[in-house]
Amino acid sequence: MPGPTREIELAHLDRPTAPETTFAVVSDAHVTADAEGTWKVFHRTESHLEAAVDDVNRRGVDGLVFAGDLTKDGTPAEFDRVAEILSGLDAPYLAVPGNHDVPKAFDAHETPPLSAFVAAHCPEELPYRTRLGSIDIVALNSASDIDGTLRGGHAGRISEAQLDWLADAVDPETPTVAVFHHPTTHVGDLVERFPRTDHYQLRNADAVTEALDAAGVELVFSGHIHWPTIARVAGVSAGRENDGGSVNSSDGVTQVTTPAACSFPQGYLLVRVTPEGTTVSMVPLGDDDARTEAYRYAVTDGARDGAVTESVDDGYFDSFPLLDERALEPTTSD
Repeated sequence: MPGPTREIELAHLDRPTAPETTFAVVSDAHVTADAEGTWKVFHRTESHLEAAVDDVNRRGVDGLVFAGDLTKDGTPAEFDRVAEILSGLDAPYLAVPGNHDVPKAFDAHETPPLSAFVAAHCPEELPYRTRLGSIDIVALNSASDIDGTLRGGHAGRISEAQLDWLADAVDPETPTVAVFHHPTTHVGDLVERFPRTDHYQLRNADAVTEALDAAGVELVFSGHIHWPTIARVAGVSAGRENDGGSVNSSDGVTQVTTPAACSFPQGYLLVRVTPEGTTVSMVPLGDDDARTEAYRYAVTDGARDGAVTESVDDGYFDSFPLLDERALEPTTSD
């Protein structure tokens, strides 16, 4: 049964807090004009990215963050089509590469080098820090490495050089959100039906989590798995006792994975930061017919070993929000 048809709240978070800032997170659009079908619904990828741009423009957000896999296979024509669609975006825009956006040893075409991606989609060289509204975004590259170790597959890793950069890049006076393509969490730990595929999680996830936590990053957005999840991930400060002798529940890093724009449930995330906390909502793309089509393709292809449709049928979206940190109002009796 197809999923949500309206914006639904994925999480209510205690942090970050800041003057009101709203931004969109889009991931895994896999844009192509030369393919169709499969559970990624390739023949709708252009229209879904166009729909995301139109919806983001309508909302007047402070920025759009793209968490990777802009293209199907990183061909020059696919990058040109992405650039054409994004040219209609009114808001500031920044991106990180996904595994489908960078050169691979098995490519039958000439994928533009990482430097071309940076020139087209980043405000400066990766890694970088930039401001959106009242928060900072730190962007890291998990899709390629200087030694070429990631060229042979779809796994992700964040280099030690980037983690060293991160330690000095975060402004302790400014709430900071990180973005990179491969998540620190494994979807199989969060949603039982998903397979334990190695490349679903960063190869050095523990080291990355510790570096993020030590640097003071509060919230992370990734893509790659095509499924919305959220989890508090323990870092170096998790479990420390505070001055009062109790464990500080705000320690650790909150990792959010973004639904794919291309495949079921076909959506993006809207993030609203306020002085009281942060709300993360999933915004569907496409109408009922589009979601039904995507669901049927997922059934036919057994997407993620059947986990996509089985999770929907089990009521995954009925359990939203997946994380709610809002303090309960005290009750009184007469």
